[in-house]
Order: sequence, then C-alpha cells, then structure tokens
Amino acid sequence: MNLQDDLENVLIIDIDDTCVDTLSSFIKWLATLGRLKKIEIGRVIEDRENLGDWLGIPNELVALWLKEFNEYSWQWGAMHPCLLAEKVLPTLANNGWHIIGYSKATSELSRSVLRRANLELLFPGVFKELFVVKRDANIYSMLKEYDDAICVTSTISGAHASAQVGHATYLMQHPWNSNFSGLSARKFKNWKSIEEVLLKIPAT
Repeated sequence: MNLQDDLENVLIIDIDDTCVDTLSSFIKWLATLGRLKKIEIGRVIEDRENLGDWLGIPNELVALWLKEFNEYSWQWGAMHPCLLAEKVLPTLANNGWHIIGYSKATSELSRSVLRRANLELLFPGVFKELFVVKRDANIYSMLKEYDDAICVTSTISGAHASAQVGHATYLMQHPWNSNFSGLSARKFKNWKSIEEVLLKIPAT
C-alpha cells in the first residue's frame, strides 16, 4: 500500500535552509567556539554541502563539526524560521496540503524529538510527518514512497534526488545554488512565490 493513499496534495520539504535557518545557526555556533578565524571577509558560500573552502579548513573537519553541532548542541533544536515560512506553511496546511519534512543531520532519536519540538513551536500542526536521517543518507527510497509530490529543497543534491524520483522540484534560491541551471528544478526566491503557485493547484 502506497503511503500516499488517501492523502491530500503532498508537499515534501527539505527543512534545513528552506523553513529553518540551519546554516546561520551553525555559523553562530562556530563563532561561539572561536572557529571562524580563517574565513575571508565578504566571501560567499558557494557549496552548502562542502563548507571547507569557505571556512578555510578540510571538509573532513567540517563533517566533524557538523556532527558535533547536529548531535550535541542545544542550538540545533532552537532554530529560527526562514523568512515568510512561518506565514506561508500554515496557510498551505490549511488549504489541503499534507506537509512532510525531512532533515539530513543525524539518526539519533533524541535529536529527532528535539527537531520535532522546534518545528511544532515554529509551525504548530503543520508537519504531518518528519524524517531525520544521517547526513550521508540516500533519501531516494523515502521520496519514492509518495506519488506526484512536490519537493522543496535548497540543495542541489536534494533537487537531483527529487527529480530522479519524478517529483516536481522547487529549489529555494541561495548563493550556493545560484549556478544550478538544470531543467529538472524550478527556482523560487521565497515562500510567498511558492505559495502563489501551490494555491492554484486543485486539491485531490
């Protein structure tokens, strides 16, 4: 039985840096630990999934810092919403969208609970399902459980995975994905632009 049976229109959201400001939280956490000393002033993040060049350190060390942040910091469960997300997502949920969230961060159950609590504080009752998986997890099988879904992500790898499954793919624009030119994903500047499109889609 497909998980989408009897569901409304399905919206799958890659939570980090689409509706919660994960990268800013990570950078602020690094600052409290004095780990931003090698950053070049004014340099733009060009690769969200490999921050080593921007931080001026090996990517292997970034992976260790991300693991520490994801699995041990209190900041990981106390993030702020991305601009307009807190207004748009409840509207979509109230207009027949079954919203599913996923985060590639950690498989620790206690951290999944923490992320759920953070989302409920920011977006009460919006996320009907939540998947928190390892940073290197392949999300293809999860995405494939839903037919004709729309997937919103901020990462190029997330966009590729969504398109590979066959979902309509919306890429939230950031400096690190500005060079993405694939026809498999439609770019949006903010949630308001996405809302305008989604509210025109008839409920199933």
